[in-house]
Amino acid sequence: MNALFTDSSTDIPAEVRGTLFRETGADLNNTISDTFKNLVHYNNQIAYIVSHSGKFIYNHDHYVVIITLAAMKDLHWSLQGKFGESFDAPAGSVLIIPQGADYVMSWPIETDYIQIALDNDLLGNLQDITGGLSLKELFPHPTRLPNPKALLIANLFRAELLKNAPVSAGYIKALLSVLMVQLVQNHSFLRAGSGRQESGGLSYQASRRIEAYLRENYMRKLSIAKMADVLGVSGGHFLTSFRESFGQTPHQFLLMLRLNAAEEMLVGTDICLAEIADRAGFSSQSHMTTALKKCRMVTPGELRRKRLSSGKAS
Repeated sequence: MNALFTDSSTDIPAEVRGTLFRETGADLNNTISDTFKNLVHYNNQIAYIVSHSGKFIYNHDHYVVIITLAAMKDLHWSLQGKFGESFDAPAGSVLIIPQGADYVMSWPIETDYIQIALDNDLLGNLQDITGGLSLKELFPHPTRLPNPKALLIANLFRAELLKNAPVSAGYIKALLSVLMVQLVQNHSFLRAGSGRQESGGLSYQASRRIEAYLRENYMRKLSIAKMADVLGVSGGHFLTSFRESFGQTPHQFLLMLRLNAAEEMLVGTDICLAEIADRAGFSSQSHMTTALKKCRMVTPGELRRKRLSSGKAS
């Protein structure tokens, strides 16, 4: 697939418009093969991207939304070393990344997605649902939830960007408005009540509440009943809804958190393996070793050697 660029003129001043790429023109064209297999963008604000598989580090000056166009297993993202998770992403997974965040995406396969730079101007006609709040107030933290309607909109963006004709600025603007309504209603902190998502998963507030609880307590023994009690729902309902929202079971999510913690301690500290296993919530050192081999294809010894080699290099 050839790399195409549809960088049309615009009446929006560059200084107030969110941009996806600092490179423009030839500079972007020269670097595209390193990160992207294909890239088609409009006004450096909306892009259809086909990414190579692998781990890539990004940084944007503005809020960014990513909408996956196909289902993926074991997609990993992390932000500024403080937040990270691996999950099975259904098509239409919406990831919102706060302004100025350094983030890592580990694409398990060659994949395509829509990426959009957000700015507060996009909220101008949505005062009735935003209450005049800014992007920073609406989306104070990174969020990830599936959204079937966002997937439909993303496919319309894709078709418009790839058509053999000039991109319609009016049509793009209308799609952006519809998408922003979806983001505010389903992905911002304004997501109301304790009702379930359209997909059948947990509400936004419930998802964030249980996620925060698991991140704070992953080192403890947590049963489905205990996790369900946090939200005041039955164990069966919790298990089904959690999987719908997070793309994995609660125990798979807990395992991911424990593996992340173990890796961080193995690489960054001199703590003995048995204590690391205990601190990370594993039942034993052998349990941690087995989980690392199975899920991360690495042993504790290999991770520890990374710390030693980096220490020698410095």
